[in-house]
Amino acid sequence: MKNSPALPYIMLTFCALFWAGSSVVARHIAGEIPPLALNFWRWLFAFLIVLTWTGGELWRNRALVLARWKYISSLALFSAIGFGALHYIALQYTTAINGALFQGLMSICILISALVILGDRFGGRESIGVILGFGGVAFIVTRGDPDVIRALSFNVGDIILLLATMSYSVYAVFLRRAPPELSSSALMAGMFGFAALYMLPLWLFEVFVLDRTMPVNLTAAWSIGFMTIGPSVLAQIFWAFAVSRVGPGRAGYFIYLSPVFGVVLAVSLLDEQFRWFHAVGIALIFTGIWLATRPKPAASTS
Repeated sequence: MKNSPALPYIMLTFCALFWAGSSVVARHIAGEIPPLALNFWRWLFAFLIVLTWTGGELWRNRALVLARWKYISSLALFSAIGFGALHYIALQYTTAINGALFQGLMSICILISALVILGDRFGGRESIGVILGFGGVAFIVTRGDPDVIRALSFNVGDIILLLATMSYSVYAVFLRRAPPELSSSALMAGMFGFAALYMLPLWLFEVFVLDRTMPVNLTAAWSIGFMTIGPSVLAQIFWAFAVSRVGPGRAGYFIYLSPVFGVVLAVSLLDEQFRWFHAVGIALIFTGIWLATRPKPAASTS
């Protein structure tokens, strides 16, 4: 099963689902659970969980981990901090649907980052897939109304979401350079540890300077529990494994599924309304993914 060609794509689909759920949950608890506290505790618990089965591997490879600590810590900065913390802060100001939709832009950002950093190029069919996927996201954001584009204005939360998306695209590309001696789980354990370490002063700033303390109640327990297991432990390990098999560019196309899941979850759980432009946008997104990821036709031998 581990060598199944379909497995990376199944994992990527679950990543999109978990990330969409993260947007919906973060929006649902906005105002009750402080964003930096949520991000600190999710990474601390994720580190402790993954460490239970990767501790031995990390110890055996301690010389490698020490030699590559700057690389591993940079993954934490671009992903857990640059994306995770900013994402939760942004959802204090914008909607869950927008949170999921901006994640859809990540596919384009990853392709551009891979081109700039690694020199990866993409062909005409992939380009059309990207354009259709982006068009689907844009169609939903503008509600299919050209006047929205002419009078476009950004909520501060949307601007923060864009910065978070750009940060994650750099992380996704640099995953290609992960040391092959470490499993995906061990690499993520190291990243989670650095993420919790870097989030600690930010969380303390939120508590003692901004005077925002996290309540100890059922909402805090289930939200941190979900963020820890789904978007943190499972999604990060799934993503790292899938990228190692199919590359960051192809993996990035599946992030277009996040807006689809996000709209469905937001409508179902937060009573945000599903409109016709959501349906058109989702159709464009799925078409873009199909074009970008379907196998190339075999060359004719005649």
